[in-house]
Amino acid sequence: MQEAQLAKEKMHGRLACGRPLVVRLASEKYFAETLERPPKAAGPASRGSISSSSSSLGQGSSRSAKIAAIKSKLKVLEEESSNSKKQRPS
Repeated sequence: MQEAQLAKEKMHGRLACGRPLVVRLASEKYFAETLERPPKAAGPASRGSISSSSSSLGQGSSRSAKIAAIKSKLKVLEEESSNSKKQRPS
């Protein structure tokens, strides 16, 4: 643990390709993310979003819902397109 802390102290802030490096321990990563983005309320709007803390089952159902929505939108667009093509020759 001391070696990791020493490596973090030496590398954090060093320039790489003109940009400063940000070095964190893996155990610190979760805390840094929660400080930057507070957790969302468990409402219906937040259920559809995929976050790093959501389970794989939740991500799968959200993905399926997105795919179904895209397919239905595509079907509507195809129907509109075919209706407009039928009306033009008249």
